[in-house]
Amino acid sequence: MLIIKTLPELEDITIKETKNKAKKILPQTLQIEKLQELNTITNSYKLLKKFKFKEIDDIPKQIEKLDLNLKEFKIICKRIGKHKFSSQDHREIVTKTLCEKYKTEPNYKEPKHEIFIDLVNNNCLIGLEPKTNLCKRQYKVRTSNNSLNSCLASALLIMADYNPRQALLDPFCSDGVIAIEASLKGGKVNAFDPKQTNLFNAKLNSQVANVKINFEIKESHQIITQLPFISKRANPRIIEKQLTDFLELTKEAKSITIITQKTILLEKLMKNYPLKISKKRKVLIGEQKYVILCLKKKTN
Repeated sequence: MLIIKTLPELEDITIKETKNKAKKILPQTLQIEKLQELNTITNSYKLLKKFKFKEIDDIPKQIEKLDLNLKEFKIICKRIGKHKFSSQDHREIVTKTLCEKYKTEPNYKEPKHEIFIDLVNNNCLIGLEPKTNLCKRQYKVRTSNNSLNSCLASALLIMADYNPRQALLDPFCSDGVIAIEASLKGGKVNAFDPKQTNLFNAKLNSQVANVKINFEIKESHQIITQLPFISKRANPRIIEKQLTDFLELTKEAKSITIITQKTILLEKLMKNYPLKISKKRKVLIGEQKYVILCLKKKTN
């Protein structure tokens, strides 16, 4: 059995990406029979053992029962939930237990074995053959200040029911993540950004990704983008102008999906346009709070 890990609150999106072949067993944790090429998962591993624990000492006791035949190993620890210990504490005590049992030493640079210890609240999952940092994209050589997590960008495309056969516009493309993820699916993509540094980053990243993106505003069937918002560093008048320009672009689009950090000004400006919110979703990535909106045209 394989375990795949998702971003917080987005398990259903990954399940949809697997065409319902994955099943949620714990928060951010899905099981699947066969690993697929997925763009919304953060980590994966082959499940070896699953058990519940109360104290940190319960974990090495259970692991010690396994016959792993380890040499020069590395422990990878991930935690979800509140615990009285840190990941470092956890890693050290398990490493010590395994070193004593197998008379070996850890090897952090070139390990022969990697053990994934996944703590989800009071559940402990032990895995082998882990694949980690799957949200990291090789094409992302330049990042902008408001860079979007690549797995989140892919999840956004799924939430938007992105159709590669229809033109997509990302008018605030930042470093190009949404546009590139869409282009990798074979879609015709138009992208732009008011900030020249962002546009430079997006163009360079798209070259590394070896995808073709048309970097200009063009009428498109779908709009998927990360909208700017008012903050301490942003001029309110400029943001209002940018949001108004964005709403003008939506007049010809059939499908509109946006992600942003604050929606108050956008929802106020939307009152002047025949748009309504059909879906609203909040997502927390690390300490960053996002709001995802799917917009539809009002019908008379």
